[in-house]
Amino acid sequence: MGNPIYADFHVHTRFSPCGHRDATLAAMIDRARAKGLAALGFADHVTPAPVPGCGFYDGQQIEVLIEERAIVNAMDLPADLPVLVGVEADYTLAGVNCLDDAILGQVDHVICSASHFHLPSAPRPREDTPEAKAELMVRMAHGMLQVPGVSVWVHPFDCTEMRPLAPIMAAIGEAQMAELIAPANSRKVAIEINGGPAATSPAYREATAAFFGLAREMGARFTITADAHHPDDFERLDLALGWARAMGFRDEDFLTVDELLERRGVV
Repeated sequence: MGNPIYADFHVHTRFSPCGHRDATLAAMIDRARAKGLAALGFADHVTPAPVPGCGFYDGQQIEVLIEERAIVNAMDLPADLPVLVGVEADYTLAGVNCLDDAILGQVDHVICSASHFHLPSAPRPREDTPEAKAELMVRMAHGMLQVPGVSVWVHPFDCTEMRPLAPIMAAIGEAQMAELIAPANSRKVAIEINGGPAATSPAYREATAAFFGLAREMGARFTITADAHHPDDFERLDLALGWARAMGFRDEDFLTVDELLERRGVV
């Protein structure tokens, strides 16, 4: 096995509406192994029930996970690459109903978003100001961190609908950031450093630097991800790791696959 922190628990496949048709389970596993990952965690978009007004989640219910799990179980998996079947839950769209016991019983891990404001029927800020956007983002994150079973808070504060981000983060401020990091730590929810579109945006990196730095100071644990939707996207994992290293993160700041599984079910 390679570097134990070089594990990606946020990998999409063709089973997600946003996944590329070439992102088959086998193709993603093959590319992850070639890339030298220590572990791979599938996390396709699934909710317990369709979200009214948001066609993105039509047909994205537990049957998707059951089919995905069956395919993985039937595969001859590489011995040197642990493969997890997880889910990306969406608190922004589904609220406290983003998970249920049936889904939790199907998965090895849960990553959860609180920033999908670009999807139809997502909540909107009360007005178009940094303060109103900050209030909404903080409220969504607080709620998400109370959902039992969540393992990782993914792409925090990253949304194309909430721009420019710098004044929003300034409106949130250090005190409110700490009020989000503390429950994440107490509930053993790791914080994701995303190598997808967020890592390619200097504006996002600069706006969130204080948040990630404070989280590290407060003892949070982290994961890195390519947020892959196609086999080629695994190359973005290097962006996430390079960004983390530039912020001063060390190996011990990152959650390994063994620790992730040990935390499973912690509330």
